[in-house]
Amino acid sequence: MKMKIQVVLLIMAALALAGCDHYKCTSGAQFDAEGCTSTGSGLSGGSPTSAVAYPFFIDTNGTIDGYTLTASTFGNTTGYTAPTIPASDIGLGMAVAQNQFLYAVFPSTQQLYGWSIDSAGNLTAITGLPVTLPLTVPTLLAYNEYAVITNPTGTLLFISNAGANNIFVFQIGTGGAVTAAPGSPFSTPGVTPMNMGMDGLGKYLYVTSEDASLDHLSTGIGAYSVSSTGVLAAVPGSPFTSNGSINYNMFEVQGEATGKYLIGSSGEVFYLTGVDDTHLYVFGIGTNGAITPVSGSPFATQFAPFNIAVQPNDQSGAFIYSFSLIDATQNPGPNPVEGYQLNPSTGALTAVAGSPFTGNDQSRASWGGFDPSGAYLFFDSEQTFVPYSVGSTGNITQLVPTGTTNAGYWAIADAQ
Repeated sequence: MKMKIQVVLLIMAALALAGCDHYKCTSGAQFDAEGCTSTGSGLSGGSPTSAVAYPFFIDTNGTIDGYTLTASTFGNTTGYTAPTIPASDIGLGMAVAQNQFLYAVFPSTQQLYGWSIDSAGNLTAITGLPVTLPLTVPTLLAYNEYAVITNPTGTLLFISNAGANNIFVFQIGTGGAVTAAPGSPFSTPGVTPMNMGMDGLGKYLYVTSEDASLDHLSTGIGAYSVSSTGVLAAVPGSPFTSNGSINYNMFEVQGEATGKYLIGSSGEVFYLTGVDDTHLYVFGIGTNGAITPVSGSPFATQFAPFNIAVQPNDQSGAFIYSFSLIDATQNPGPNPVEGYQLNPSTGALTAVAGSPFTGNDQSRASWGGFDPSGAYLFFDSEQTFVPYSVGSTGNITQLVPTGTTNAGYWAIADAQ
């Protein structure tokens, strides 16, 4: 991920959130980045005994903010003490592992931080962290990138380093301590690592390659097998690049729980390129990790996907949600969120009944993601960060009347 000051100014002007300039870069449950201060919603925080999830936010004032979601409330965690982090740094990303550990990466200070999460949503620094990483300072702004993720079991932590064309891999040990995987960082020839995603079984890591000519676009997908110790090896045929009618130029890719499919979006939207790609792409994952489009892919959407969220653990047909921007050259607000269900036998996508969701203004969002359980979907809407429950048919229900204004990357842990 890289950052150019003129792009920062463009996004700051275009995507204002609740009175602050909203510029984002953003796995294992990590999302978002923006440049304003987090403020509470005014709702009471749920008690630890009734909590269902704990969202955490990077606050650019220099803290990690903690929140509690219950079945009916969403607000600041009671008794929470915010740990100190580098101020004025939106970070490279955040990730939750095993619902017990929270990690955050800060490129400006080149540090990896980590905390353990207790049953009440409080954080305690992990022994040995933070550690210094030789990150190449980004030079281009990216949007909602998954540059920090974990494998599905939460035993490995991946950090993409686009400036140096490599990926750091850490083993997550007892108490959340991290140890560099043998050979880390791993070089990615032909791939400028941007968004990362894994198959649902944690066997393969897929990395979209940044297009140096224009933000929010890529030149293909790098694929790597992942050993139990975190060693990466290129999959035969990687990187996968567009060939004739097959489009591998995905901005974002995410796997689903069965390990059979990879869902992607090209990220091509009118606001940035003057053209909308109103499709979602589904690739089948072969026995050696190679990917090929499933029959019928790409699948038509109403709006051009800017960001996607894939339900992390449903093996009977995961729900996929698409977030988008209205067609405008300036100040593009969000469209209603769209929902689709994956056919676990064929990989085909079918629109969820009621999609696009137009029940209220807060069902409009440009980005979002799931908690680890897949039961809750969080929208980063035009005004607030809002939690929804996900029904058995893919319908969504807003859990609280208002949310909270966030500031920076966010990550979700489920209550234990």
